[in-house]
Amino acid sequence: MITPDDHHREHQLTIFVALILFSLLLILIQMWLCFGVVENLIAGKPAMAIPAAVVSLICFCVQLWMFIGIARIDRQV
Repeated sequence: MITPDDHHREHQLTIFVALILFSLLLILIQMWLCFGVVENLIAGKPAMAIPAAVVSLICFCVQLWMFIGIARIDRQV
């Protein structure tokens, strides 16, 4: 029989997996930005470096916020 505590843990596990998958997506976006900037720098077009750095910083902040959320979920268990 499923207890409310089991249901709560299952819900937390679902949230944890979703955050990990979203974090993976953000890492892939950052890698794509990095490769795009390097490709443009090789082509002699440095104009994309600053906007890509800003977007990468935003992705990093979102990942940090999610890590804090994961740590909070882990403390509750």
